[in-house]
Amino acid sequence: MNVRHLLSNIVCGFIPGKSRRDLVRTRIRYDTRPFIKFVRNYFAGQNIKIKTCVGGGCRNLIVLVDSRYAFKFPLRNNGYERAMREFRITSALRKYTTTRIPEMEIIHWRGLYIRKYEFFPGVTLDELPAHIVATHRRHIARQIAKFIYEIGIADPIEIRDMKPNPDEAPGFMHGWFHNDIGANFIINPETFDIVGFIDWEVAKFTTFDLGLYIADHHWDKMGFRGMIVDVMREYSHLFYSGKK
Repeated sequence: MNVRHLLSNIVCGFIPGKSRRDLVRTRIRYDTRPFIKFVRNYFAGQNIKIKTCVGGGCRNLIVLVDSRYAFKFPLRNNGYERAMREFRITSALRKYTTTRIPEMEIIHWRGLYIRKYEFFPGVTLDELPAHIVATHRRHIARQIAKFIYEIGIADPIEIRDMKPNPDEAPGFMHGWFHNDIGANFIINPETFDIVGFIDWEVAKFTTFDLGLYIADHHWDKMGFRGMIVDVMREYSHLFYSGKK
């Protein structure tokens, strides 16, 4: 363990809140100033507001620009593999769902592959009080289920080579899946409509069981109990109605 890692662990032991700890840890371990400078130069001459946060596992620094764009900078490698994989999957699946998937652009800079996304204004589910979510739970769950169904039955030829078996057909609880749906969707806090699903890094063609179990565990922990029941009820209805 190098000095920066040791120092970050010591300092973060006194900081409450995981998101704040991760951001401080990242700033101590890595020199993130060039990334901020890159974004400011990208919008040279424009009066922009910048906010930074950290992706899961402290793998990426995310720079948010106003309510327009999000830039994801890889911290542990050049980011090529993850960027290309996410770009291919989102580009192929976007046309199969009525729920928005952010437009994505890959920028090559100083040997890094930076992901630039359109930014969806709104809030995540975790930012809403549990009693508010409870009131609108079925409305939110129906939208989640519709999204899972639409993506799950899709079989775009452009990404069949990314399936475990290219000839494998989608089925019930099996197909293309976002795989991290617990909190990675944006909600309009006035209408409680889902604006779009973000962060497609771990999406794949798979069975849905584990991903839904993880989402259910997250929702229960946040106080959104019963959400998975509503999601599964609506998903099953859509799937078997579509089979008729």
